[in-house]
Amino acid sequence: MSRRRPRRSCRAKLLKPPCSRITRPRVKQSRPSRTILPGATHCFTEHTYVGAETSSSTSALPAQDTSSLSMYTYGIVNRGKNPALVQIQISPNAVDYAVDSQEVIAGGQTKALVPQRFLRYTRLAIQSVEPDQPTRLDVYFQAQRMP
Repeated sequence: MSRRRPRRSCRAKLLKPPCSRITRPRVKQSRPSRTILPGATHCFTEHTYVGAETSSSTSALPAQDTSSLSMYTYGIVNRGKNPALVQIQISPNAVDYAVDSQEVIAGGQTKALVPQRFLRYTRLAIQSVEPDQPTRLDVYFQAQRMP
């Protein structure tokens, strides 16, 4: 008796996302890895920074080149119980940054932040509201590029 391998369905090809590039970091702070899938006309990008810890001084997450993105948002989840000050910073050259907007995120709260102005580079800076009261943040940068 010979055993045949089950046939793969043609349907599997149709279920691939319609995206020319999908990037999904492997959840290590500031070390995203990318998966590139063939596809059609738009692109979704995601960078995840899990467990970013605040301190009494401002620290910045890696900058994103947002020059070719149509839409992008930072999702921030405060996993701790202390509040955090979060700033969206923008830059024309990835060296000189200006504060675009800022928000205090209470412990246990989730917020979505979108820049109000455009420059080529965008990053998030985080800080504890009260000295000696750090908290942990999960930060999700999600973006989409349309043709």
